Amino acid sequence: MRTVLLIAHLMAIAVGTGMSFGNYVNLRHAASETGDRAAALAGLRRTIGRIGDVVIVLIWASGLALLWAWVAQGGPAPGGWFHAKLAFVVLLTVCHGLARHTSGRLARSGTPALLGRVELFVAGVWLSALASILLAVLAFN
Repeated sequence: MRTVLLIAHLMAIAVGTGMSFGNYVNLRHAASETGDRAAALAGLRRTIGRIGDVVIVLIWASGLALLWAWVAQGGPAPGGWFHAKLAFVVLLTVCHGLARHTSGRLARSGTPALLGRVELFVAGVWLSALASILLAVLAFN
């Protein structure tokens, strides 16, 4: 059971990593676009963001289930790798929330300066997700 939960957890983080990297590339392209192309890229980012909301929930749900199974099956108490991984998942969640919030402000105001801020938060999601995958393997191996 623990192996299945670890696979589900890593897959959820991997999906989040891919989506955030895709959004990062989208933002880089959007910086030089105007009109219909910029609007289409913004629409794609909103869709990916909504799907990302579900992925964040799956990351947390699978992670908590994995922790429960780990403890229930007599695994050792979570150590430093686990705590570092948890910190990166919290950072991933915060960056996702900030990216979604700032994207909403960008959509309402059209302020170009907000695009760079969204890019920073999306990069935070992407890098936090990569670190979370590495640390999940170390924590639950």
